[in-house]
Amino acid sequence: MNLPLAPLEGPVPRGDVEVRAALATALDRARAAASYADLVFERIYKCEANLLSSGQVIVKPASIKGAAQVRLVGADGRHVGVRAGEVTPDALAAAVDRAAAALAEEPPSPGFGLAPIPNPTRVRYGLALDEDPRDVDPTEAFLDLVAAVRAIADEPAGEGVRVVPELWSWTQVEDKWVADTDGVVKTQSMPVSFLQVVFRALRGERQARTRVRFGEAAPLSYYVTGGALAPFVSAELREARDRAVQLLDARALTADERARVTHYVLHHSSMVFIHEGLGHPIEADIVRAGGSAIVAPDGTPRVSPLGSSVVRIVDGPAPDRDGTPMATRGFGTELIDDEGVEVRNTVLVEGGHITGMMHSRETAHHYKVTPTGNGFSQLGDRRIVRMRNTTMCPAPGAGWCASLDELVREIPFGVVLHGSLGGAVSKEGMSSSTQYGWLVRDGRVTGEMIAPGNFTALTAGCLQTVEAFAGAVEAHGVGFCGKSGQTRRVTDGGPEYVRIAAAPAVMLTFEE
Repeated sequence: MNLPLAPLEGPVPRGDVEVRAALATALDRARAAASYADLVFERIYKCEANLLSSGQVIVKPASIKGAAQVRLVGADGRHVGVRAGEVTPDALAAAVDRAAAALAEEPPSPGFGLAPIPNPTRVRYGLALDEDPRDVDPTEAFLDLVAAVRAIADEPAGEGVRVVPELWSWTQVEDKWVADTDGVVKTQSMPVSFLQVVFRALRGERQARTRVRFGEAAPLSYYVTGGALAPFVSAELREARDRAVQLLDARALTADERARVTHYVLHHSSMVFIHEGLGHPIEADIVRAGGSAIVAPDGTPRVSPLGSSVVRIVDGPAPDRDGTPMATRGFGTELIDDEGVEVRNTVLVEGGHITGMMHSRETAHHYKVTPTGNGFSQLGDRRIVRMRNTTMCPAPGAGWCASLDELVREIPFGVVLHGSLGGAVSKEGMSSSTQYGWLVRDGRVTGEMIAPGNFTALTAGCLQTVEAFAGAVEAHGVGFCGKSGQTRRVTDGGPEYVRIAAAPAVMLTFEE
């Protein structure tokens, strides 16, 4: 599958001349101290708004954060990285000097190296902004969002029921520079916007909640324009609000019912297990350190096949409805990583078999492969392997059903699970919350709503019983992934619905 071309030339980041001059001065200094050096500088201009459950509205018109990472590589694989909080010639010179002093104390690391940067001559990457928050105050748009969410919450919800909304939204411009002593210079400028709404339904002593998130490499107008919500946002918010009200009467499955479940059907909003349980174990730095249950440190699969023949998992740009990667869409999308490597669409699992890993330049050198554009840092931190948009993207053909009705037709007793409030991962597997579900009886989705639960999957076996899919592919699960003390925006997802046969490797539980 080929990656559609990104714009041939991205916008020029603001302050480009000054930043590039400071980087060049630092690299000139680094040449005297190391055989190779590179720098990444990231600057984020952010505007944010909150609607609290108390009804208070807080708008933060602007904040700016920035930092650089200076990396030096010396003889015998010695290497160090140092953070610089400012990007001025003096601050970067001081960072280079600190790195040089640390490099002199480093023991040899003969196996260390950095794979070459593919396409080293291209300079500009990114997406142009029609409405730049650095020029146009987004306060009015934020207040329009608040008003629209309040209006949805205030719609009639039934006798004695009150719905309280909460909102968290931000829009930002991310500028990035990468340069090295080999003469590579790359820049990226990206808009990113985020919207999260929580609806709490209250009736007497009972309460329930749902949460919905939207994230995109786009300006705030992607969600609200001229005081009106985008239709897809409005529709999803209304559904989330209605589900919060319905959850007041939802129930957990009994122990007997859980034992009778033959299938789980996961909506793409509950596919965080793809990220937690199947994404992290294929990050090459985790694999090399022996932390993966499914790939050995030498890069060979521990489990083969990992999943059924219809399983295909991809990391990279967000997919369109047919699973084709889009170079400029997705909350986790960037066009280059923090090492200057162009982001590649990386097939991790094909036909149930592990076929690739996510790589930084360091891990690509170790495994003698081409880097995939997965080397990221957080504002001056060390660059490590990180996911972007990680989705189950089945190939056309076997396994596809025309609708949810067809997908559940052969299920005697099961559940359709929606939503997540987050997940956790270990070497052996993962667990994630579910926001609600629907009971399936005798091949039909019923109106019996299932209370929030916990979906657990063992990495080595949870994909073995994936059977079929229905609906368009979407990187729906917008989130923030923590790894090694760093946080990164990511998404997960897949077809609208995925059918998995019950097995010891998957389990649904409820709070007592």
